[in-house]
Amino acid sequence: MAQKVLVIEVDRIMLKMLRPTLEEQGYDVLTTSDPSEGLTMSRREQPVLVIVAFRLPRMRGTTVARRIRKDPATDHQAVLMIADESQLEDLVIGPGSGVDDFLIKPFDAAELITKVKPLIAARAEAEGITISTGNSELDDKMGGGIPMGSLTLIEGDSGAGKSVLSQQMMRGTLDDGYTVSVFTTENTVKSLVVQMRSLSLDIIDHLLLNKIRVYPIEVARLGDKAPSTLLEAMRQEAGRDMLFVDSLTAAIAETSQGEVLGFFEDCKRLCSGGATVVIMVHSHGLNSELLIRIRSLCDAHLQLRTTEVGNKLVKQMEATKVRGADKRTGNIVSFEVEPGWGMRVIPINKISG
Repeated sequence: MAQKVLVIEVDRIMLKMLRPTLEEQGYDVLTTSDPSEGLTMSRREQPVLVIVAFRLPRMRGTTVARRIRKDPATDHQAVLMIADESQLEDLVIGPGSGVDDFLIKPFDAAELITKVKPLIAARAEAEGITISTGNSELDDKMGGGIPMGSLTLIEGDSGAGKSVLSQQMMRGTLDDGYTVSVFTTENTVKSLVVQMRSLSLDIIDHLLLNKIRVYPIEVARLGDKAPSTLLEAMRQEAGRDMLFVDSLTAAIAETSQGEVLGFFEDCKRLCSGGATVVIMVHSHGLNSELLIRIRSLCDAHLQLRTTEVGNKLVKQMEATKVRGADKRTGNIVSFEVEPGWGMRVIPINKISG
């Protein structure tokens, strides 16, 4: 379900810029020019963000913001105010103002999104909003899902199920109305679509609607410039809700340990700006000391492995860390991958039997 953004604004030219820019990011945009109606809509529609103009008919935007903040039904909503330079002296952020941040006219679409995303991410973190994989059993083992605005590491050897898990997460994210960008050394656009369709995770409609973008990474051509090129591409997509890298291992093959850690630190900065970043790595591609340091940097760590249980080889996922999880983590879940079905969690009694 798409997150709602309420815009209270009388300027039609401004609305013509705001609505399509926000809708392109996947938000459900509601608008009104009447401040009283805006207050009613904020209670009824429960938007994650209210964008309100400083100057409105019959009521100042600052009054609207204070009423939103004082109402127990709406006090959790983020408030972004639009003003111009002539109103700077009247602008106040902090206790009593009701305003979380300001946009000073003139501004462009990029500046709008750089303001909107952190506000929504901060509210989501405060409220414990998580992103579902679309599989309730997997979500439960991860403490309820991946918290928005987090940096997640999915680690495992080749064939352990990292790509399948990431694809399950992509589809769950899309089904919840969020936007996704995928940077892949493993697939082309066509092969990813075909692979996900074989797992009953069809994304073609989302691809056509620009809800998911896929960027193949040509590691051999980029050489030691692969990490910096990838990071710059991720920054260009930072307005999207989730960024997936599948996988990072080949892209950092010619990179020093310090540069790898710097890459993850830069990804954390993307998360602080509102993006949720998920990175896959092959365990054998990095030394143990570097892996330990990377794990400590990440907000969530999912360890995948193939193990022998009885006389069967099964895939297992352990959520070793999910910072901000709603429920206890550390559980191990076993699963199998079936064509035409996708990830199927295997009950313990079925494995031992």
